[in-house]
Amino acid sequence: MGKRTQRTQELGELAEIALRELASAAGGVRSVHSAIARRTFAAVKLGVGPAALPTQLMHDAIAAGTYAGIAAACTGAAKAVGALTGSFEVTGDEVTEDDTRPSPSHTTGGAQTIAVLHGLIGDDMERTARVLAYPMSIRVDGRPVVPKYRALATAFPDAGAHLVFFLHGLVETESAWRLGGRPTYGERLDAEAGTTSIFLRYNTGRRIATNGADLSDLLEQLVPAWPVRVHRITLVGHSMGGLVSRSAAHHAAENGRRWVELLTDVFTLGTPHLGAPLARGVHVAAAALALAPETRPFAHLLARRSAGVRDLIHGSITEEDGHASYADGFDVGAAADISVPDGVRHHHASAVITGNPRNPIGIFVGDGLVRTDSAGGRNKLRNIGLRPDDGLAINSAHHFTLLNDERVYGWMRRALVGESDPLLRS
Repeated sequence: MGKRTQRTQELGELAEIALRELASAAGGVRSVHSAIARRTFAAVKLGVGPAALPTQLMHDAIAAGTYAGIAAACTGAAKAVGALTGSFEVTGDEVTEDDTRPSPSHTTGGAQTIAVLHGLIGDDMERTARVLAYPMSIRVDGRPVVPKYRALATAFPDAGAHLVFFLHGLVETESAWRLGGRPTYGERLDAEAGTTSIFLRYNTGRRIATNGADLSDLLEQLVPAWPVRVHRITLVGHSMGGLVSRSAAHHAAENGRRWVELLTDVFTLGTPHLGAPLARGVHVAAAALALAPETRPFAHLLARRSAGVRDLIHGSITEEDGHASYADGFDVGAAADISVPDGVRHHHASAVITGNPRNPIGIFVGDGLVRTDSAGGRNKLRNIGLRPDDGLAINSAHHFTLLNDERVYGWMRRALVGESDPLLRS
């Protein structure tokens, strides 16, 4: 059998996942159909009595056969695709790359499609996928760069001593920092502040603590392999990326990683340090939907959400904290506050969708996904130690505005180059 390209592997695995999800969806539709039919025939029997039984039996047989056939066809097709593209192990020089047709993970659109799958079922993909559940990696032009001297020197010919690492949020990739088509924060910092920016990509469906540990390990490998001596490290995270940054610093401090000694600043942009209302709402909704047979399949669908999404209930950054393996219920449990470490300045940015931050709507919904108190790490019940003076609040903006905004960039640049900041509120 001839060699298979990485493109073939990735496309095959995408098709296999799609077919398996269709098979699962057919089972869910069948459950809803059956629950509704049972109630309908129960009502009919009240009027016509046992005469409705033959019709019900015929209906049930036809429906069961139809749904079973659809599920079997999708499952069979998924196995066939998996056999065609999975009989080959993707290792080393066996993988070839067609330069005229890049792999999906190396393109903006393909990588975004995979990122959505990661956010939804990334923890499951880590157990079942062969090539799409790739580890946390440095990315340059969509391609991974291994943390070894030769690869780093080639990818970063102008390598400097101050490294700024950018971590995207849930269902995002490193391309998210290009929102609006403008130069990224990293590109501007490199040109104006002499930094070297490094963009990372990771599977957002995994536990935040797992990604934090991987980031810590990656930095521990990268620092000694960097082409010049590293003097300073800054982490910048959007949304979930901010939690991963905090988790990495916590992991490094707990496990004696040397890179954390170089960490001076962490920027978290729209990060749900105290959890996200939407994640808590889904947790409770899954429990509510499970109460009735007609809606129970939708509860099963919500219950499949990834461990990364479950960690957003409380903004959990350690393996011991959170609901990644808890059953859905009306009780969202309690959270453990992991304070930010001393000696590292934690800058935090938040946004509100209203022009006036005191507007009740702005207070209630924040940037649309994260409330301002959560982004600031402090409310009446919880406090992770972020200093209000290190915060930036912007108005008339939403969650994704924080990825590429002039106000955020100016605040970030001033903090990194040590300039005074006359206006932290706008």
